[in-house]
Amino acid sequence: MADTSTPVNDQATTPPHKTEKKKIIFLVFFLLIAIIAAIIWWVNYNKYISTDDANLDSYRIDVAPMITGQLSRLYVSEGDSVKKGDPLFDLEKEAMVARRQEAEAQYRQLLAQLQVAQASLAEAGNNQKIAEIAEAQSKINFDRAKIQYEGGAITLEAYQNIEESYKSAKLQQKIAANRIQSVHAQIEATKMSAEAALANVETANTDLSYYQVTAPASGIIGKRWSLPGDIINAGQTVLTLNQGKEIWVAVYLEETKFSHIFLGQQVKFTLDAYDKLTFFGKIFYIGDNSASEFALVPP
Repeated sequence: MADTSTPVNDQATTPPHKTEKKKIIFLVFFLLIAIIAAIIWWVNYNKYISTDDANLDSYRIDVAPMITGQLSRLYVSEGDSVKKGDPLFDLEKEAMVARRQEAEAQYRQLLAQLQVAQASLAEAGNNQKIAEIAEAQSKINFDRAKIQYEGGAITLEAYQNIEESYKSAKLQQKIAANRIQSVHAQIEATKMSAEAALANVETANTDLSYYQVTAPASGIIGKRWSLPGDIINAGQTVLTLNQGKEIWVAVYLEETKFSHIFLGQQVKFTLDAYDKLTFFGKIFYIGDNSASEFALVPP
């Protein structure tokens, strides 16, 4: 007799209500994990203060000329390292160079005049010696002529001629002495003029030094604000120099978070340039003013 019955499946089909139950359990489990994760995040969020509004900072020096002029040359660019005393930029100085050359020429001219006056002084001294000798000889002749005239050895006319020669010799000696005094005064005046001219040269050299600005400290050029050809006013910033010796992280927080921070508090931070590294530090300064107080356009 043939068997016509249908074969029975060994694995029973899962009922639909059991599948729905598994989905609900999975959903509940997922929600529990999400709630736990949210609680952990909330605890950590309240435990730490974090922000992306921060940047590296250091002491900055605004480099500016002491005089007004046209920027003629830049020796550095942004990012260049400089040492104290290195030249940073020049101002146009042709007019100042011409002024210094004029002052130097005047000083050299006065030095030449001083040499001529000193030579004249030597000549006047020699002339005075000659005049003194002539006066002494004339006095001897006059004294002898006076005795001869009183003794009747010479005539009155001869005596008067010798007397006039003596008077003339005394006058020449006086003129020679006055000449020496005059040359002395001329030398002193020329010396004073030469000293004034030398002061003008030194002043011109000092003024000329203002036309090249050097680095006031060692550091890195952080920003260039002008280009050659620009007219720069005295005190106008041309370059900003970051000293780089002391670097810190400047962090800007909402005022509502200030009650949770204090000096010496430990912090950790990352830098965009070293995104795989974590740095540790501590708070060493808390500002008394908000950033918006010094901003041209407060947020």
